Amino acid sequence: MANFYPYHNFEKEKKMKHPVRILIIALLLILLGGFVSWTTQTSGGSTEIKDVRWVGSNGTMMSGLLYIPEGVTAENPAPGIVAIHGYINSREVQHGFSIEFARRGYVVLASDQTGHGYSDGPAFANGFGGPDALAYLRTLDIVDKDNIGLEGHSMGGWALGVAAGVYPDDYKAMVLEGSSTGTFGAPEGTPEWPRNLGLVFSEWDEFSGLMWLTPKATDIVSTDKLKALFDTTEDVEIGKLYGSIEDGTARMLYQPRTTHPGDHLSTAASAMQLNGSKGPSMGAMS
Repeated sequence: MANFYPYHNFEKEKKMKHPVRILIIALLLILLGGFVSWTTQTSGGSTEIKDVRWVGSNGTMMSGLLYIPEGVTAENPAPGIVAIHGYINSREVQHGFSIEFARRGYVVLASDQTGHGYSDGPAFANGFGGPDALAYLRTLDIVDKDNIGLEGHSMGGWALGVAAGVYPDDYKAMVLEGSSTGTFGAPEGTPEWPRNLGLVFSEWDEFSGLMWLTPKATDIVSTDKLKALFDTTEDVEIGKLYGSIEDGTARMLYQPRTTHPGDHLSTAASAMQLNGSKGPSMGAMS
């Protein structure tokens, strides 16, 4: 029995080391994961992200994430972008687009729609919160008010369509991502409105019937609704520049090979939004 207790204590101590070791490894992985996430979300720390609140129409408390590139100040303002998510989503869903815009020097307001995220309800109120988001961005002294763009996915596109209708002189370019003009309160599209439009509508988008009145997404090029917007009697050509960026009448259709929700994960969709060398996108802002 004299030899049993030392042996027993040794085995117990040995067993206890394993949970401690696992705990240390788990904590290290958490710290490493947090650092990688922070680096990715802030573009290596060069982008500051603020949680912001403001009072919108009818006393509605609005919420958003404000992305501020390094070096942007009131003395050195930068172009601004309002980015709005779709139905039953929240401001965080726009992060992929927002951080890419911010990496290229844009101040981005990713706003929660009314009745979504941290914004007060009800949903669909006050133009989905689009006009309030644009109005708020224009109050910031770090934003160049002569260079503001709009980007919205799905219902977020309608929110910004309403905003562009309410404030037609307060933006320079718009990107509709899986969205449309003339739907749920957004004004009908014309050759002159909205200004400098980039339309990203994926080949497999599930909502082409609602958005562009045809059940197959690739057939939107033949619809009267899209032709009227692009000011053509022929089928709209993908990747062709219509109108004039200088006159504010530019239009271009992009069709990445993805689905409606897949727009958020599509590198092609992101590139199409950012590419200003070939057609209207945020690059149309000067």
